[in-house]
Amino acid sequence: MSEKISIIIPVYKVEQYLPECIESIINQTYHDLEIILVDDGSPDKCGEICDQYARQDERIHVIHKENGGVARARNDGIEYASGDYISFIDSDDWIAENAYELLHQGLKQYDADCAVGKCVTVIDENGVLTPKKNAESSVRCETASEAMKHVLLSGSAVWNRLFKREVFKQIRFPIGRVNDDEVVALHAYAECKKIVFLDQDTYYYRIRQNSITTSKFSLRNVDCYYNSVDNLEFVRQRQPELVECAEYKCIKAMLYCYVNLRKLKGDPEAKKIRHKIHEEIRQKKSAAYANQYVSLAMKVLMFVCAI
Repeated sequence: MSEKISIIIPVYKVEQYLPECIESIINQTYHDLEIILVDDGSPDKCGEICDQYARQDERIHVIHKENGGVARARNDGIEYASGDYISFIDSDDWIAENAYELLHQGLKQYDADCAVGKCVTVIDENGVLTPKKNAESSVRCETASEAMKHVLLSGSAVWNRLFKREVFKQIRFPIGRVNDDEVVALHAYAECKKIVFLDQDTYYYRIRQNSITTSKFSLRNVDCYYNSVDNLEFVRQRQPELVECAEYKCIKAMLYCYVNLRKLKGDPEAKKIRHKIHEEIRQKKSAAYANQYVSLAMKVLMFVCAI
């Protein structure tokens, strides 16, 4: 008997890209899928598109809800999911036709709790797609601590991964924040004994104009700092050997926000937050100077910002 994979796709204002995303999922070589489309109150035709596909494929389930953000939409998907495994896809991206076959095989072959495929970044400029070539890599298995270290030093997403369902027994996405993938990825890896990273392309990540990742700096981007503070506290409790890595992430986010908050001149809230971060920089500059992961350039910036 095959094992069911629940795929959670938050949908909001992506009618131009949604059909390609859905088509790439329903045409998978792995067939036992539960495809959960969470229409997050999208004002365009996304809801209609979701319903059209649901009528064509009984594996598709549509949740229509008031707009509450991607985190709440993903959480609703988790609550609805009934599969043995859980996976996430962003609705403006798409996947290789054998993505879930490869990820499922990887989990089984390496007795892992999470399988991660390779991601192809595709630049979308007015509909012209330009893929960026992936660096060569080989299959590797990591412990929770090793995978969490990579999240803290390099970042991570939750898409392009296949998790055993029990990993998300207690984990939910923080409501009202952006950049929440790194928080959830860190917590999810902490629940895994083994994570396998595959050497085959499975996910196509679209970078487009006016998306969250390419928009100009705003107050909501300060969430990356708040998330790094939460991650530091989590690491102190669960994985204390990674505290220096978590402190590096916090310092990096702190400097990023402090420098960019200067662009929001005239905004009293930005001024208030920048003053608070300035005090944090002054308090943590000694720790930054001693941190092996903080580059010389960051240490110099820390010194300048602390004045």
